[in-house]
Parts: sequence; structure tokens; C-alpha cells
Amino acid sequence: MTSQAEHARRILQSAPLLRLGRAVPGLALVLTGLAMLILAYGQPAWLDAHVGPGLFAQLLSKGVIALGAIWAAFRALDATPRRPAPCAEPADATAQRWSGPALLGAVLLFALSLPAFGLVISAGLAATLAAIGAGERNPVALAVTVCALVVMTMVIGLTLLPPTAPLWPRL
Repeated sequence: MTSQAEHARRILQSAPLLRLGRAVPGLALVLTGLAMLILAYGQPAWLDAHVGPGLFAQLLSKGVIALGAIWAAFRALDATPRRPAPCAEPADATAQRWSGPALLGAVLLFALSLPAFGLVISAGLAATLAAIGAGERNPVALAVTVCALVVMTMVIGLTLLPPTAPLWPRL
């Protein structure tokens, strides 16, 4: 009987450590965002009345910090115990195998196509590559996703970006 009581006491005492352990990936993302923010403050956010090179980096790093903090909080407050992983891979795990390289390729494609095609078409191309790499095989869902992103890019580009931003291809 005492061994069960001792075991229960050890579990209760280690609960804060387990909660902290579950929050580690989110906290690592917060630290990554802080490092990005420190580096971003070295670049000017505004150059006279125009967007500077540091504005997007600062906004992105603040978003990474917020996402990491939310992730860490949800994982630390999650009371569900860890379950062992199943023995077999899920059926859709092979579709996700190329999602990381596709995302990196989408970023590279966006950076390389931006000067020639403009922001709107480059964002659509990058979104298409990233969605296909993430396993999206339904052409209707892919088209809806890419079209929604292109429309949002046009709206943001026309309303918030300065007129010097390259939204359209140079003809």
C-alpha cells in the first residue's frame, strides 16, 4: 500500500516538471522569436515615408513570439496524459514527408519570382507549391486556397503598402 501512495506522491510532485516539459517546444519558439526580434531591430522599419527592410522582420518575429507563447501556455495547461505512439504510421504520413522541403522551396520561389512577377503572382506561386508539398491533392481546395491568398495579397497590397511596392509583373 505504501508503494502505491509513494508512487502517487511522486507523480503529483513531478506534475509541474511535466507541465514545463510539455511547454518546452513553445518556449523554444519564443526564444527563436526573441533572437529574430533582436536581429530585426538592427534594420530600420521605416525609411522616410516608405516601408523599410526591418518592418516585416519585426512583425514576423513578434508573431513568432506570440505563437510560441500561446503554444507553450496551451501545452503547459493541458491536463491530458501522454499516450504512447501507435506502432504503425498513419496513412497520410507519407504525404507530409515533403512538406518541409516544399515550404522552403516555396519561400525560395517567392524570393526569386518577386522581382519579375510582382507580389501578387509570387505569393500565389509560393502558396501553390507549399500546399502541394503539404499534401493537398484536391484541385478545388487548392484553387480556393490560392485564390483567397491572392485576393488577400491584392487587398493588403493596394491598401497598406506604399505605391512603390511591386504588386504586378513588370511588362
